[in-house]
Amino acid sequence: MLLAFLFACSAPPEETPPEMEELTWMMLRDFGTDELAGEAEYLAAWIDEEIEAAEVGYEVETPAMAYVEDLTFSENLELGNMSGGLVIKRVRGTLDAYAAVMTEVDQTFADDSYDKWERTLTNGSEAAWADHEDLVADDDIEKNGGFGIVLPYPSLRQYKWVTLERGEVIVSHAVIYEEGWADDSNGIVGGFTIEVLLPDGEDTIWLNCTWTQVISIVGDNPDFYTDQIIQGSTAVMAGTELYVSGPGE
Repeated sequence: MLLAFLFACSAPPEETPPEMEELTWMMLRDFGTDELAGEAEYLAAWIDEEIEAAEVGYEVETPAMAYVEDLTFSENLELGNMSGGLVIKRVRGTLDAYAAVMTEVDQTFADDSYDKWERTLTNGSEAAWADHEDLVADDDIEKNGGFGIVLPYPSLRQYKWVTLERGEVIVSHAVIYEEGWADDSNGIVGGFTIEVLLPDGEDTIWLNCTWTQVISIVGDNPDFYTDQIIQGSTAVMAGTELYVSGPGE
């Protein structure tokens, strides 16, 4: 469980910040509203508290239907059978450098376990995004899980520049809106992601919180799927860092 609280934030001192799990749920629900900036402010303050010790994963509970009911996803998705993981990592390279690669058509640079990750911009453009306008992309993905299992699935991802007290940050919201099946026994029923990228001098601090419902030959094993989410998010961060900034020292 992710039960950390914020001790330094932009809210009045008498207000208790929401638990971080609920905050990520609120950001799923409120992504297109004016509430998002305040929620991102809370989350950024928590990241500041946690980053030095937190380059590991957290297990996170799945949002209730009230937080996702306006999103598009398979009617077969069972929220109670989703697994969730959150990762925070400091990566080399500026926020603008990471923003620049978000518009690339071929996103497989992020992790070589993706046989295909083809991005189509459905709202916005490379130039508009560079001017800090919103961006929406439809991703066509084929994820290689090994043992000959390749999961094909689509993901609709939205990006926003959000102004906080520290300056502009990037918040991203993604939904796996259709099921994807490798065969009758291995598939992904749906998923949600919230990401926040914060400038940190010449570096960037990257938070990814993802929930998925996966059906596989592994069976009913929530801890396994949570570990897979955490490992997968960490791999994408590392692969993108290598692509953006090259090998470290």
